[in-house]
Amino acid sequence: MTEESFGTRLRRERERRQIALSSLSANTKIGVSLFEGLEREDLSRWPPGIFRRAFIRAYAEGIGLDADQVTREFLERFPDPLEPVTIAATGPASAAVAAHEPVLRLTLADTGAWFVAGAAVLDMRHRLAAVACDAGVVLAIALSVFVVSGMFWLPLAVAMLCYYTLGILLLGNTPGVCLWAPMSSRVSARATMATLRSDAMNSFVQLIVRATRRREEKHQSLERTTV
Repeated sequence: MTEESFGTRLRRERERRQIALSSLSANTKIGVSLFEGLEREDLSRWPPGIFRRAFIRAYAEGIGLDADQVTREFLERFPDPLEPVTIAATGPASAAVAAHEPVLRLTLADTGAWFVAGAAVLDMRHRLAAVACDAGVVLAIALSVFVVSGMFWLPLAVAMLCYYTLGILLLGNTPGVCLWAPMSSRVSARATMATLRSDAMNSFVQLIVRATRRREEKHQSLERTTV
């Protein structure tokens, strides 16, 4: 019996849950053609790096599968083309250095060609509700300050600036949009941000380890020179 392919299994699970690719694309803000290619195991149009992992996580979460397990199997079957290729050492000394030397891996994405949207409001009714929510909060803050100080326009400008700045910094969007956005869109945005944070943290830790090792080697070299 022929083993079922990875893409075929994903398509079967999606169809079993009666989820259309168009609906999955609308919720995740990822093109239908990319998901069609995934189910055919044709990833020639898929982006590399962080977006590659974010897309497969969004697909898995969109059809109700374990995102971590699906992403792990996906990367095993279809390695990231930007992943560094390990070159075999030519001698015992080189092998020992390679075994202990940490690898710093930075993934650069071409943001001009690919874009992953965050939480988004799809229909006009929810968009108006998000606008009303954001405007209502800003006006409430400005009116509260007006009652106390008698000033309105300056508090309104300050409240608007702080509200939108802090909202985007902390939530990735305005609170009104985050409140009224579809759940699947918020999940996709969280998956992307989690992947970005994880990669950035790993790169930072590896950079610190490498810098520390080089500083120790330089210190030992100076000690040998002094002796």
